Amino acid sequence: MITFTRTCTDEGATAALAAGLADVLAPGDVITLEGDLGAGKTTFTRELATALGVPAGSVSSPTFVIVNIYPVPTRRDGLARLVHIDAYRVTSDEDLEPLGWDQLFDANTKQAARDAIAIVEWPGNVAHAMPAENARVHIRIRATGQHAREFSLIFPDDFRSRKFAEWLIDRPPIRCPKTTRWTKPTAPTYPFFDKRAQDSDLFGWLTDSYNIATPPKEE
Repeated sequence: MITFTRTCTDEGATAALAAGLADVLAPGDVITLEGDLGAGKTTFTRELATALGVPAGSVSSPTFVIVNIYPVPTRRDGLARLVHIDAYRVTSDEDLEPLGWDQLFDANTKQAARDAIAIVEWPGNVAHAMPAENARVHIRIRATGQHAREFSLIFPDDFRSRKFAEWLIDRPPIRCPKTTRWTKPTAPTYPFFDKRAQDSDLFGWLTDSYNIATPPKEE
């Protein structure tokens, strides 16, 4: 298992972390989210969905309906939908059948359907219906301030072979030194937000726009 922790000081950093995770995920993946009420589980899900191309305004907590399904317009690698489950009110297997659970998850592996990624809040209430711990992404969120959050992430070992995974594991979200926008860990231009910011920084060096201070000469 791959374990690491990220501290996000504001919502922008959280969005950058979620965007990095979105770059690594693939159809069939299950992400389990744990944290106290108000820790930011739905907020993180919204940022993940946005990174996948889902309109942010369409993402809401499914506390009462239990399951929300969001179409993914990018259809990257065959991904067509994000399944968002809030199991807070689930008390037994009888609660799962009316939700069409067998259409959302593979009956044998318990992974998400082949065209979906599933993110599950309060996974302890449906633990028997979740993949084994070494076959899913697990994230625990802890509030450390009004907008600050600590994320403890656990990935299966085979995630290391995925594109961008090493960057996500090794790099934290960072503010771009040119634009001050939060840069996702998987950005090819890291620590710059994008190619434009990277080129702007390079241009500054090439044109001597940056002045390197030197100590004054002694009289």
